[in-house]
Amino acid sequence: KRQPVPGGGSAAALTAARQLPAGYHGRAVALGQSWREQGMSARQIVDVALRLFNEQEFYYTTTPPPLLQDTVDQFLFETRRGFCEHYAVAFTVLMRAAGIPARIITGYQGGAVNPFDGYLVVRQRDAHAWTEVWLQDSGWTRVDPTAAVAPARILGVMENELPEGLIDIP
Repeated sequence: KRQPVPGGGSAAALTAARQLPAGYHGRAVALGQSWREQGMSARQIVDVALRLFNEQEFYYTTTPPPLLQDTVDQFLFETRRGFCEHYAVAFTVLMRAAGIPARIITGYQGGAVNPFDGYLVVRQRDAHAWTEVWLQDSGWTRVDPTAAVAPARILGVMENELPEGLIDIP
């Protein structure tokens, strides 16, 4: 789901949000550039990338295989297994390659309200990464590429995969 995010986009910030490191992610860059060359709008490119994660054999797991070479290309074109950071980074590279300013956002999603005091308890398991893209008509817009993974391809449950002492650290 895309939602507008407050904040403007200076020319310098938008230029920086299109930068990619030279010599890396060759296959991902070629894919993103091909979408731009097809004449798609920025919104269409976002939708195509999300459909890639949804319709292709991508899996969400907190225990992905190691990525030992070009991590983005290896994730997108070989292992197709990862957690939120894998999806956010790969999506950001695809967007930037297509000429769309994009940035990775990290934080927490969720939490539980303490019934006694009413404060929010946020735990390590609530950590999350997503992306924001700059769309001309709406500015910075949240896009969560991890949410595009088909529910049937979510492997394991985080509570079962992290050590007992780590899962409940606030």
